[in-house]
Amino acid sequence: MNIIDIYDKFIDNKRKQNEKTRYKGQEKWFHASAAGTCARKQYYKHVELVPEKPFPKDVMRLFRLGNVVHDDIQGAIDEFAINEKVKVFIEKEIKIPEWNVRGFLDMVIVDDNELYDIKTCNTRKYKILSGKLNMYNEPRNYYLQVATYSYWYEKEQGKQLDKMALLFYNKDNSEMMEMEVRRSHIGEAKAYWKAVGKEFAFGLPEVALGLSPMKKWECNYCNYFDHCGEGFGDGKR
Repeated sequence: MNIIDIYDKFIDNKRKQNEKTRYKGQEKWFHASAAGTCARKQYYKHVELVPEKPFPKDVMRLFRLGNVVHDDIQGAIDEFAINEKVKVFIEKEIKIPEWNVRGFLDMVIVDDNELYDIKTCNTRKYKILSGKLNMYNEPRNYYLQVATYSYWYEKEQGKQLDKMALLFYNKDNSEMMEMEVRRSHIGEAKAYWKAVGKEFAFGLPEVALGLSPMKKWECNYCNYFDHCGEGFGDGKR
């Protein structure tokens, strides 16, 4: 019996089930989690509907681990909310028609007016984000994702959030930390989504650093690198 093969098939079936449940019939909507990423990539995904190149099996296992951590943290908050009679949103679907954006926010503690997005990462990235390595690289994509959810929440609820934050979990040693997101990123998210919409009005966006892609390194991690045929780097992770 090949246990590894069985597990990989289990993960792939989970992925297919998730795509069917969440995204079937919604393919034209941009994903909130893609805020601050390459506009050209989004055109392939949501306009041309080009299938993404599959991730390697070891990467899919890492994604699965991230999903398990998400489920655990959200489960803990849900249990706490029931016991303490606190109102929360967990995996709440959002839609922002004016930006053609759809997504699922991780958690909002409604009674405390706090919004959180959960991220898992390895030790190296965790140390960079925590400032333990002298090579800080701002996770702008994460900030704009949180800002996109926050824009929706504040518009729907008619009140300003008291806290917007990222919750990081180190998959190598289970360390955790919070990182607050500045309100100024809501304005940046608005500008980003408007820029994407403006580019799409003229068809496939031209390769231009700053939007397509946002940063050069994106190309080396892009599942559309071969289809694009342009960009930066060599497409090797």
